[in-house]
Amino acid sequence: MHFSFQYTKVWIPDPDEVWRSGEIIKDYKEGDKSLHLKFEDDTVIDLKTNQLPFLRNPDILVGENDLTALSYLHEPAVLHNLKVRFLESNHIYTYCGIVLVAINPYEQLPIYEQDVIYAYSGQNMGDMDPHIFAVAEEAYKQMAR
Repeated sequence: MHFSFQYTKVWIPDPDEVWRSGEIIKDYKEGDKSLHLKFEDDTVIDLKTNQLPFLRNPDILVGENDLTALSYLHEPAVLHNLKVRFLESNHIYTYCGIVLVAINPYEQLPIYEQDVIYAYSGQNMGDMDPHIFAVAEEAYKQMAR
């Protein structure tokens, strides 16, 4: 059985950007010596490789607040999701299951004030956006049981 990989979005290692998003523009079959890729800036390359690169997640999953919701969980997918959440949505916290991933914004944010504490008080982890207060509330509830 042959699967078509044409138009599949992938991640390619890049010396400047670490990972670069591309799309396979010519079908790739096992044993092929190269991939024909088109990048987001319309650059087309013939990448010499004998294996399929990391696959991109569907656009609908980009920016998920829990990394475990991603279809593909690998380095480029995690880094891209964190980048989107931080740079485009200004969210410094992201879950990875029960683990809270935090990105240091290197500036003061109004996310630790009294009204935020009250908002997370009594909530279940996952009911609201990821936050250190959600983790603290969950820990408190588990200790109080």
